[in-house]
Amino acid sequence: MDLKQLRYFVKVVELKNITAAAEALFIAQPSLSQHMTNLESDLGVALLERSPQGTRPTAMGELLYRHAKSILRQFEEARAAMQRESDAPSGRVAVGLPTSTSRILAAPLLEQVRARYPLIELEMVEASSGELATQVAADRLALAITMDARADPRLRIEPLLEEELFVVVAPMARPPRSLSVARFAAMPLLLPTHPNSVRTATERLLLARKLPLRLVAETSAVEILLLCVERGQGATVLPTSAFALAQQHGRVCGIPLTARPLVRELSL
Repeated sequence: MDLKQLRYFVKVVELKNITAAAEALFIAQPSLSQHMTNLESDLGVALLERSPQGTRPTAMGELLYRHAKSILRQFEEARAAMQRESDAPSGRVAVGLPTSTSRILAAPLLEQVRARYPLIELEMVEASSGELATQVAADRLALAITMDARADPRLRIEPLLEEELFVVVAPMARPPRSLSVARFAAMPLLLPTHPNSVRTATERLLLARKLPLRLVAETSAVEILLLCVERGQGATVLPTSAFALAQQHGRVCGIPLTARPLVRELSL
């Protein structure tokens, strides 16, 4: 087992397809398959399950994947440190962003990193807050922005700001300045799938007010929520970062709830 095999294995697991991984690695598919066979032979365990639908890791493959990601990241950091010829930071840095927040932070973050730290190679990972915190704790991410972070002895958490959540509806000629919680509860709702901080906050608010939740659909894809709202299928709840661009293009309209009962804390 060597670093090349680990890189190849990680790419296969992430792309879930031998052919796609071979193309991404610029090697022949038979050669990549042979590397995976050799790796399994060296370790004496099956690492991948192959089927017409693609390739996925076995339980032992998942274990190796987690360790391989950490080993490869540490190797890249060590090589960057050895090759550094100046005090300028260099190497690969993996940063996690929640799905909604990434819509407005990803591009400016990349611009700032390229301007200030041109030797840094930035990897931006989009996932739920819970998954991002897990990846930071497992040393697969250097840092992440999360929502309503829970105390964890393995992590250092720094609160950044509070973000208000808005009711997002189809475009209106004269939208109200705010909505009461009771009026909001009467709407058919399309909400993010659990686990999700927006979904949790919404359910807690309605439960505290003893109001029903009129859920008509759920999805983990923000764009699907916006498309359904745009077509008048119901309302959703999102932070400004998730719907700002859609609102600028006249696709949806964000309305605050009276007295700002829905907020969440962003932490680093």
